[in-house]
Amino acid sequence: MQNDQRVAFDLFYAEHAMPAYRFALRLSGSAEDAEDLVAEALAKAYRSWNQYRGEAHARTWLFAIVRNEWRMLCRRRPPLEERIGSVEVLAATLAAESFELAQAIQSLPEAQKEAFLLVKGEGLTHAEAAKVVHVPVGTMYFRVHAAVQKLKTLLADVSEPEPKEKVMCPREM
Repeated sequence: MQNDQRVAFDLFYAEHAMPAYRFALRLSGSAEDAEDLVAEALAKAYRSWNQYRGEAHARTWLFAIVRNEWRMLCRRRPPLEERIGSVEVLAATLAAESFELAQAIQSLPEAQKEAFLLVKGEGLTHAEAAKVVHVPVGTMYFRVHAAVQKLKTLLADVSEPEPKEKVMCPREM
């Protein structure tokens, strides 16, 4: 790698390593797995830096590599039961640190979870997120919409307050 390409990659790393780690952490629910995923993704990005054509935003390209690494990791190991720790890790990455929201996100189907985390969690546009997961933009809009609707349904039970006893004014009696 030439010196100017090394500088470009260093800038790429400085700008995109933390968002990639956050995305990996949200996907995996494990700091250890997230570190491994991002390390492997950055190593792959470094090795193929000369082949990066700039057709997608650099962050989109890196997120696609992280996502592929996550999928390969899931294939290599037997499925795990949902761990309480993974929900807590996800909750800590959310602005509201809501355990209920994190639990609801974890319960989404994988495609909806990825779409929601990319668009709502990482701030990618629907088009950028569609490039990450290699689907049409319309599919990404549908997945995000379906995820939001399912989250609203799941969280409605949690957020509805107990009905309070109605206080009657003397005039109403």
